[in-house]
Order: sequence, then C-alpha cells, then structure tokens
Amino acid sequence: MLFGYPKEAAEETWFHDCVVVILQTIHESIKNGQEPPAWPAIIPLEHRSDLRRKIGLRDRLKKYQDTIAQLTVDEAAMVLKTLVEQNDIEHLLSGECECNAIDELPEIICEPIQSLFEYGFNLLGALGIRDRQYEIVFAATPFHVCPFCGVEYFDDPAAPREPLDHYLPRSRYPFAAINPRNLIPMGGKCNSKYKLAKDILFADDGARRKVANPYNWKNINLSLLDSVPFEGTREIFPLPLWQVEFEPDTDELLTWDSVFDIKLRYQRDVLDADFMSMLREFSIYCRDHKIKVKSSKDIIDALEKFSDYWKESGMKDKAFIKAEVFSMLSHHCRQGNDRLIELISGIVIGGMSLNA
Repeated sequence: MLFGYPKEAAEETWFHDCVVVILQTIHESIKNGQEPPAWPAIIPLEHRSDLRRKIGLRDRLKKYQDTIAQLTVDEAAMVLKTLVEQNDIEHLLSGECECNAIDELPEIICEPIQSLFEYGFNLLGALGIRDRQYEIVFAATPFHVCPFCGVEYFDDPAAPREPLDHYLPRSRYPFAAINPRNLIPMGGKCNSKYKLAKDILFADDGARRKVANPYNWKNINLSLLDSVPFEGTREIFPLPLWQVEFEPDTDELLTWDSVFDIKLRYQRDVLDADFMSMLREFSIYCRDHKIKVKSSKDIIDALEKFSDYWKESGMKDKAFIKAEVFSMLSHHCRQGNDRLIELISGIVIGGMSLNA
C-alpha cells in the first residue's frame, strides 16, 4: 500500500477486548469444572452498562459456552489458542507466526463462532466504533484517497461509509472479525473487485506470504523510469511500454500488488487510458507559462518542471502517477531519445496532433 493509516484509528478495542475476556472466562470456568458467571456478571465491569442490554450477544455467547462444554479438553484448548493466535495480527502479517483457520477447528464449534462474531461485527456500527474509526482515517488520509490504490476517493464521514474490509477475512479468521486492527476502510473497487474474500496470508499456490500492515506502514514511492517510449500499444497512439515499480521493493509489496492488481490497474486504467490527456495537459501548461523550446535542454527543463508541478500536488487527481510519467519522459530525453525529443517539441510548439 502507498501509505499507512494512523495507529489511533485501531485503538478503540474495548468491545473486542470484552468479548475476548468473556470467552477466556468461559473456557477457564469449564476447564475447572465450574459454571461460568451468568449474564451480565460475565461482562467486564467497566463496560457492563454498554453491553448488558445486547441480548443477541448474550444468546450467542451462551450457545458458544454450551458447545465448548461438549468438546474434549484438548479440543477446547485448541479453540482458545486459535482465538489468541487469530488476533496476533501484527505477527501474522509479518509472517512471524501462524494460526488455525475456522475450518481446522472441531466442526461443532464453527457455527457458534461465526454467528457470535457476525453479530459482534454488526454491533460495531450500533456502538459507534465503525464511525469513529472512519472519522480518524478520513481526517488523517492524504487527499482522502484509498491507500491501497491511491486513485479512489473516500467520501466524507457524513456520507454512507466506505467498505470496511476484514483484512484477514472473517470467513476464515472469525475471531478477528471485531478487532479494529483487522478492520480497514478501503475504496469500493479495491474491496469489491480485487480484495474480495481473498486470504491475504496465502498466495494462490498455497505459499505463505508477508503482508503490509495498514496500521504500521511507511510511505512507498512509485517509479516509471524503466518504461520504454513508443514500445507499448500502438492502435491509436504510440504509447510507452510501461514498467511500474515500487520502492523499496519488498515481499509485502509483492503481496499488495498480487491482491489488488495495482500494476495492471495503473497500466490499463491510468497510464494507457490517460497518457494522451496528460500530454495535452503538458501542452496547455507550456502555452500558459509561455515556455519556448529551442533545444533538447529546453524540452528536458519543461518536462522536469511539469513533473515537479505534479509532485507538489501530492496524491490529488493521480498527481503522483503523472509526476512519474513526466519524470520518465525527461529521463529518456536526457538519454538522447531523438524521436521522443521530436514528439515533445511538436507538442510544445503545437505542430503535432495528439490524435495522430
């Protein structure tokens, strides 16, 4: 991902923590041959008033409790261990630990777990936790764009919420379904067309992989310098053959690209689709700034100024991609690509049709 979310957005964990404490209390009581405390006494005192009237939560916890009582000691211990491990999100994403998925637990407990945490996820809205998380993310997100693609805009918190993705899919890791560290606001296309319910911990071939942690991630840089002018699609206009790279190049970024098809989307939906309009913008920029070109140095200077212009715009309107396009063009002009210099010169002086 292009940048990380503020850690503060994942810090309202009280509901998740309460449910975990309740489940741990159920396991400990049954293990010791005791009856777990009744509702609402089983709720941690500091949040008892917040949850005591959530009868649906009470009923699902009771079903979970009754099912755990039917398991062997070892089976119950495995379920409790999975509860803890599925919520060790930082180390799961870094590849430093593993956990069972829901289908590796005793079949009898799977439905009670899924029902409990599906209901708990819906409660996040009623408790205001989802809204408060999104407000923090929106306020801190540069230019209010999705960090997974940098292209989709987030709507204001007053509008209908953006999708709240379960980074570790709740279909496989339901114990993490109400953990804010696993809840990621995401652009609609990134969520519904690309991420879907993919298990980000594993590649299609089953290989374990490292994943960028949205709440502990530094900004990365895009580079198009290795793209080759005139070697791409030629049906309408001689486009470059795009080479999209990210720096630093890490295993986490390979996973990000694989899950969200970032390079393909940039090439297909931005670079190929918008290259001609970018050149028109450059032509207008040169006209408005009365830029004259009498040498290849003049052309290079104009391209670099236009690249800097977009860099100053940050991530607004795909500016970070446009900046790299013109940085790439200036690089190849500097390398003595005469055909490219002639094209850019024609654009600046208006002697070449961009519909050619």
